[in-house]
Amino acid sequence: MARFINRIINYILERRKKRLEKAMDALKPKRSRASSTKTHVDVSETMVLSSETEKILETMDAEVKNIVKACLTNPQKLLEYIQEHGTAVYKIPHADKILAKIKEEEGFIVPLKGWKAFYLNFFVNLLSHKKPVFSTKSDEMFVLRDMEINVYYMLHQFHKWYGFKKNLPGYDEMAQELFKENLEHMSDTKEMSIDEILALKDAIARDAQAADFVINLAKESAGAKKALDKMKNDGGAEI
Repeated sequence: MARFINRIINYILERRKKRLEKAMDALKPKRSRASSTKTHVDVSETMVLSSETEKILETMDAEVKNIVKACLTNPQKLLEYIQEHGTAVYKIPHADKILAKIKEEEGFIVPLKGWKAFYLNFFVNLLSHKKPVFSTKSDEMFVLRDMEINVYYMLHQFHKWYGFKKNLPGYDEMAQELFKENLEHMSDTKEMSIDEILALKDAIARDAQAADFVINLAKESAGAKKALDKMKNDGGAEI
């Protein structure tokens, strides 16, 4: 179990977080020549938004932990919780390959528009043996392969879904599209508008916060198991 947890931590921490940090670093303000751009940022509105976001984030991890602590051995319960709170869950064959066509990961998917939404609606319903949906708008949903769920991967996606439900910034379609485009190779930020840069920063921050949550929870779980084993072995408590 400890080795499994370490593999999950290494995946999230060493691979995903390094990419997130690199992407965020590329978005730091740089000196530039005078520009004739008319883009305007309302500092007061940005500050209010940041303050509201911080208030949500202060309590969010504790809320998510209370929900998921009983589901570490049964991630199916998390899917049931998600469905009970109005988000459709689809477990379909070849979900990873289907989602790759529209550059989506398994797990939580924000509402989409256009051909991607049409494609997603059609295939998730078809492969769920439901009536195909022909629409260029999709609701938020979970899409997973029809197989055993990796609990720590699921927790990462659950944390992001919970943030979406809390209306945190970074989960709109534009922000998520920019996030996927720039996770591997950061675009030239000179080609981005201020709104796009701020949206991308928010999306990166949400993903990093979800990763931190999973890493910390995995470490806590591993630590609690070690402590419990030690108590059993040393005879310090009756189990």
